[in-house]
Amino acid sequence: RPPGRAARGVPPPTPVGARRLLRVGSMSEQPTPRARDRWPLLLGALHLGHTLWYGRLYPDGIFDPDLLAYFVYWKNLVTGTTSLHGSSYFTVPKPLPVFLLGPLGSAPAAFALSAIAAAAFGVLVYLIGRRLFGQATGVLCSLAVLLDIDRATLTAHSSADFFLTLFLFASIYATLTRRYVLSGTALLLATLAKPVALPCLLHLLAVDEPDRRRARLAAAIPLVAIPLTLLSNQLLLGSPMGSERFFAGFAAMSEGSQMPASDLLRFVLWVELVKTIFVATAPFGVLGLVVWIGRDTKRLTNPFLLVPICFLFGYLALSITTPFVAFARFFWPVQVWFGCFVVFGIMETARRLTPGRPRLRTGLAAALLVFLLDGQLTRQLSYRAHFAEPFQQTMDFVASTAPLLATERAPGETILAPLAFLPYLLWTLDDARMHPEVVRTAELFAQNAALPPPDWILYVPKIAIGERTVEAENALLATGLYRPLMMSEDAPGALYVRANRTGPLAQLAPR
Repeated sequence: RPPGRAARGVPPPTPVGARRLLRVGSMSEQPTPRARDRWPLLLGALHLGHTLWYGRLYPDGIFDPDLLAYFVYWKNLVTGTTSLHGSSYFTVPKPLPVFLLGPLGSAPAAFALSAIAAAAFGVLVYLIGRRLFGQATGVLCSLAVLLDIDRATLTAHSSADFFLTLFLFASIYATLTRRYVLSGTALLLATLAKPVALPCLLHLLAVDEPDRRRARLAAAIPLVAIPLTLLSNQLLLGSPMGSERFFAGFAAMSEGSQMPASDLLRFVLWVELVKTIFVATAPFGVLGLVVWIGRDTKRLTNPFLLVPICFLFGYLALSITTPFVAFARFFWPVQVWFGCFVVFGIMETARRLTPGRPRLRTGLAAALLVFLLDGQLTRQLSYRAHFAEPFQQTMDFVASTAPLLATERAPGETILAPLAFLPYLLWTLDDARMHPEVVRTAELFAQNAALPPPDWILYVPKIAIGERTVEAENALLATGLYRPLMMSEDAPGALYVRANRTGPLAQLAPR
């Protein structure tokens, strides 16, 4: 037999697992062996089960206004209706949810699809955490997301922000595993959910040799979203830049303050993450991030760091070009990302304070994780009491008015309703979908006293935006021009009709 490799001075063959060292920038991450890892199946089942439970707890919560707006856009597209092309306000169309969820035309069907996606997202968070922080931390990161009320809510609503986050994390994992075409495709889908994800393609340009060329070619894939979004706006709004008027229209009706570019980072990183979401555990997130980068400064080019930064840059650019009213759900990807570092920071603190004492380390980590658990449960109970349950009650009432409106309301008769129920009325009333002007938002009515009184009033003060809106509705009802047809016992809501009504104000021909 010929002499062995050692005798000939030849190094032993590289193990298969080591050949798969990932190079992102100039950093290498050793993948964790996948043999007999049952955590993905278990965590996926937990996320799916929790999502289905939440949907059963609030069955009418799945009728989110944005989702119903996507149904309206799709129905208008397939029927050739152009009524929204001249509207001053409607939900801004996002190509991905419009063309993915719109054809379903059913909120339960959209929820079923989102529930499956939620299970996949829970697994993605675990896989990324396992690769970067270790298996135990990866499991805890996924469980932390499971307890996040925003995950349950955004999934139940089939929100564009949920799908955006799903595909951003899919892109991160694909890059970590050197699947660059898949990463670029995921970024394409994220950008079709919201264009602010487009700058995230920059993380592919940070990939070092030997994969630099493949990664840079994949970085061109998300650029396809630009013409696709412009084409979508042309089809749905009649203009490639038609969504800009909706941003301005919402800001005028919502009485919200548009987010200045100079205040965006403070709002996201300080107000949301530190003062609102991770009140007691934010220092662990900062510590985890510092320790993780401090161990290897080459991690500055890691996609798990670059993608959230580029995502924030996308919103920063939007705030400069098109000022908008900011909501916390817009920045949910950053919230999930920072939550992973909170978990990692807690685990590192326990490890460093208890060297060589595994049982004490486990106990300390569990004690510190209680603060994270308490914060998540507190937010969950607060949201359910102040938002989920009121919306469930009001949506249940509004849905109960549909049969009466279908039989008693004549086509063309105007309806005054809160802004949140504009998509619902356009979805359920064909004449309103073809002529959106018959639905007058209570918020706009409160700003323009010259508008004529409507034929019908869908009175739901809990959902109306601003005290001025409720005051204007109450003043209108106090005139004695209206009589109630339906009253809600569980929530303050009612359906009123004009007492002297003899018929529709105008018969509108379909267009």
